[in-house]
Amino acid sequence: MVVRPLDHTADVGFYLEAESLEGLFQAALEGLLQVMFQNPPQGGKRRKRVVLEGEDLETLLVRYLNELIYLIQTKGLVPGKARVRLEAKEGGFRLTATLYGEPFREEFGFQGEVKSATFHGLSVRQEGGRFLAQVILDV
Repeated sequence: MVVRPLDHTADVGFYLEAESLEGLFQAALEGLLQVMFQNPPQGGKRRKRVVLEGEDLETLLVRYLNELIYLIQTKGLVPGKARVRLEAKEGGFRLTATLYGEPFREEFGFQGEVKSATFHGLSVRQEGGRFLAQVILDV
């Protein structure tokens, strides 16, 4: 799995690379945590189940990241790890994730608020047997 920062003039972004779609969504969590925290948790004792649907993978990725942002900034749960399952369904995709996290704490080194994941510059594709994505966050 690969997560690299993306240079962007006004916002923050990252590139993702993984061997599976599930791995790509786990990498998206890691990318978000790198943007928001200096020392994010690597897992956690608290569990939260999330079920989301989207008509395509791009929409599903934005919904997933926005759900993570909501949980972190509104509910105070910082998920350090996710077990993700994706399935194709009629009219799109369904994501079921079990998030493992910790309550928000000072020692995580909060670096700043993220407003949302955006569709600007968003891409999800398969290339050479690997899954790639580019994400830009509104900060």
